[in-house]
Amino acid sequence: MTKRTSSSGECTVLIESRTFFRECVLASLQAIDPTREFVAFESVPEWAQSHVATRTSLLVQWASGKAPQDEVFSERLRQVVERPGSPPVAVMSDCEDAELIAHVMNGGARAFLPAASMGIEIVAKVLELVRAGGTFIPASTLAAAPAADEVHALTATEQGPSLSPRQLEVAHAISRGLPNKLIAHELDMSEGTVKVHVKHILRKLNAKNRTQVAIRLRKMEDRP
Repeated sequence: MTKRTSSSGECTVLIESRTFFRECVLASLQAIDPTREFVAFESVPEWAQSHVATRTSLLVQWASGKAPQDEVFSERLRQVVERPGSPPVAVMSDCEDAELIAHVMNGGARAFLPAASMGIEIVAKVLELVRAGGTFIPASTLAAAPAADEVHALTATEQGPSLSPRQLEVAHAISRGLPNKLIAHELDMSEGTVKVHVKHILRKLNAKNRTQVAIRLRKMEDRP
């Protein structure tokens, strides 16, 4: 275990097996926000058995460009998201590939951060967004073609599903990565009403998660 300490009661955890790389990423994360506590572990089981597991507010993993075929990464992500009370997961990578991002987000991650094209200040804002319950994927991905396993599902929406004006407002807020609480505040409605709208939007767009809502909304609006 590698640790950088702060006065905060919560901590952000990095899972990475490569020692030197783990130390470098941890130091970079600490540089983003020295007021927070950052802890790094070699594996998910090591983190799960540690004293910081119950106060982890965000877990960060690194994905290689081979992630869709990388069984070690996929197993780590599965171990975290299937763990009861799991914290939100953000995945960083030096590869910005639509297939990789779809694999990561469909696996349960709340954010994908392309390290090769994202500055450290933006990384800090994204991590804060994820801690607050939001989601994030690069804007370039929304304009890209969907991954192969998304094509069939997208076809079902090609005739243009009917979203009400209010549902459309909520869908746009979802595509910006806002959590339900902030959507409710921005659109002046209760959080319960937002949840109902989100449920209907997922069904109408045949989407499994909020990331797919963002992708399909962009596809709908880009069609002539």
